[in-house]
Amino acid sequence: ARTPSTKPKYGPNRKGAKAVKKLERLEFGSHTLTPEEATMFRALSARANYLAQDRPDIAFSTKELCREFAVPTRDSYAKLKRVCRYLIGLPRLVYLYDWQDNPQTVDVYTDTDFAGCRTTRRSTSGGVIMLGTHCIRHWSTTQSTVSLSSGEAELHGISKGVQHGLGIKSLFKDLGMNMGITVHSDATAAIGIARRRGLGKLRHLDCEDLWLQQKIRNKDIALVKVLGAENPADALTKYVDTRALHMALGKMNMISESGRPESAPAAAS
Repeated sequence: ARTPSTKPKYGPNRKGAKAVKKLERLEFGSHTLTPEEATMFRALSARANYLAQDRPDIAFSTKELCREFAVPTRDSYAKLKRVCRYLIGLPRLVYLYDWQDNPQTVDVYTDTDFAGCRTTRRSTSGGVIMLGTHCIRHWSTTQSTVSLSSGEAELHGISKGVQHGLGIKSLFKDLGMNMGITVHSDATAAIGIARRRGLGKLRHLDCEDLWLQQKIRNKDIALVKVLGAENPADALTKYVDTRALHMALGKMNMISESGRPESAPAAAS
């Protein structure tokens, strides 16, 4: 006969899942903001996210702030203060729209930070759409699924860039302009996957990737390689240093200036 176990089912050495979760909440709760502080955090982060529609330099930072809306902590508040200090130091970012000949191609730059989130290990996709030397769109988004390789993550980033590029192409078509699309990526593996036909030995790829292969095969878009150091989308996927950020802004034809523009209305006293 089998001897029953004498080990306690519960106790200091055998904590249940609920007990462990309770301890985690107690430990995590000491760093959680008060309801009043959390409300202020959400309000300021939402305003920064609104500014990020025209400020690609803070697009990634504000996106990360908005991901912490559910349970903001002291670390979240520290990230918000860093964004505020940056905006105080660089309050004005100017888009330069120099005179140029009518471009025939929309250039889409894409990049992905593989498993950049240390909590969920989800990747971030960033992109910039250029019309000649004019920046007309940018984005920084967290991928909805967990990628199992850098090539897979970059492939999802390229697919998102193609989707945005086709939307811009459709807009120009309504204006009577037939534009081509060129997608620039620094991921050699993802470019190879996108240019091939079928999945081959690859796994964990879904229909959007096969859709991307079809678009390239039908020559609806052109996919080319760009050096990582020359890819402005790199600054939209992770925190970068000042040098890399200024390089990206220069590629997007943007400069920083002090003061207020002459055309801006006077601030209310």
